[in-house]
This record gives sequence, C-alpha cells and structure tokens, in this order.
Amino acid sequence: MQTMEEIKQLISANMEMAGADLAQFGADTPIFGENGFGLDSLEAVELFMLLQKKYGITIENMQQGRAVFKDLGTLAAYVDQHRQK
Repeated sequence: MQTMEEIKQLISANMEMAGADLAQFGADTPIFGENGFGLDSLEAVELFMLLQKKYGITIENMQQGRAVFKDLGTLAAYVDQHRQK
C-alpha cells in the first residue's frame, strides 16, 4: 500500500495531472487511458525512469512493460517484488 501511494506521488509530482485528486486512484486504476492516469507512452518511459532511479527496478522488454504498467496495483506489486533500494 505504501508503494502505491509513493507511485501516485511520483506521478502527481512529475506528470501533467492538472490538480487531480490522488485519493480517487486505487489499485485498479489504469496507468494509460482516460479512465485512469491517462499517461501516454512518453510519460510511461519517464515514469519508468523515475521508478528505476528511486527503486532500482528493471523491465526486460516491451511485453513485460505492458503487463507491469497495466494498472496502479500491478505496478506497485512489481516494484515491491523487484525493488533494489
């Protein structure tokens, strides 16, 4: 749960969220698309770089990246399992 909150803060601080209420985003919130954070592919790369710097995670390929960035809960679980710091 703490990791999910940290990721929401990273997204809010570094992406164009237009003052979105972070409390409305839960584990099933999609990273992409209008029904979620609404990030595009460039923002996803930026988010990955932020997560890599903060937690030392890696993603092996695009297919794995799509699965990891499915929604906030999946991303937080991946970070928890693979964090280096």
